[in-house]
Amino acid sequence: MDKSRLVSRRAWMKKALITASAVAIVPFLGEPTAKAATSAKVTKALAHYQNHPNGRKMCGMCKHFIPVGGTAGHGMMGAMGSGMMQDGTCQVVQGHVSPKGYCIFYMPV
Repeated sequence: MDKSRLVSRRAWMKKALITASAVAIVPFLGEPTAKAATSAKVTKALAHYQNHPNGRKMCGMCKHFIPVGGTAGHGMMGAMGSGMMQDGTCQVVQGHVSPKGYCIFYMPV
């Protein structure tokens, strides 16, 4: 068997496992307490977070993005102010995230 095909399959399986794990976690991210929300979040590395969009997909247009002074589920429109393009937070990923960023948990608003 061609070795490059094995590496490709391995990479595909890794992404499939990460995606399946993400799908299993998302239903539990409803309205938990602050402590539970912090412990349930995944790292940027596990989410394959990047500071630039993936085509037209970006954190600011994701239902998990929480803009500064805004609410989750509204994307960048949740802030509707001067802080609209500032880093916000995410319901799924730990730490600050750029509205122009992207990760595998992207879900359009």
